[in-house]
Amino acid sequence: MFKFIAGYIWAQIQTTIHKIHVLRNIVLIINYVNPPNKWELYWRGVKHDLSKYRWSEAKYFAKTIFDLKHLTYGSEGYKQTLAELKPAIDLHYKRNSHHPEYHNSINKMSKTEKLEMVADWLSACKRHKDGNIFNSIEINQKRFNYDDQTKEWFISIVKKIT
Repeated sequence: MFKFIAGYIWAQIQTTIHKIHVLRNIVLIINYVNPPNKWELYWRGVKHDLSKYRWSEAKYFAKTIFDLKHLTYGSEGYKQTLAELKPAIDLHYKRNSHHPEYHNSINKMSKTEKLEMVADWLSACKRHKDGNIFNSIEINQKRFNYDDQTKEWFISIVKKIT
């Protein structure tokens, strides 16, 4: 029980840190990329991942939060942990349009949603011991089936803000 409570508190802290990093990345995108709908993108950064504070998601992250940092994105251990988190992840994807799963396709996402997604990916890389945004973009190209032009667009955004 103590580990669960500690995990719950730590998950809330990590979610808050992640939100701050995403908002910082969004501010950098606004400054260096100058996208349309700047205020919409900024607002998306402010409300980014609020659903992770809900009990329906948080109780699952509380069980796995201490393991996530030690996993490599895309590895078997990562996939196994995702399976344990599936109920929370399904809810999270259903509630947050910056995930391709919300739309069942990355191609149905707006430009603003994609920019938030890149800010999210960049922040998520910091959670893993060997996180690398360029490797993640490569892995996600296979996972979400986007073309090379989209991949290069994501890379160009990351290069501008890092």
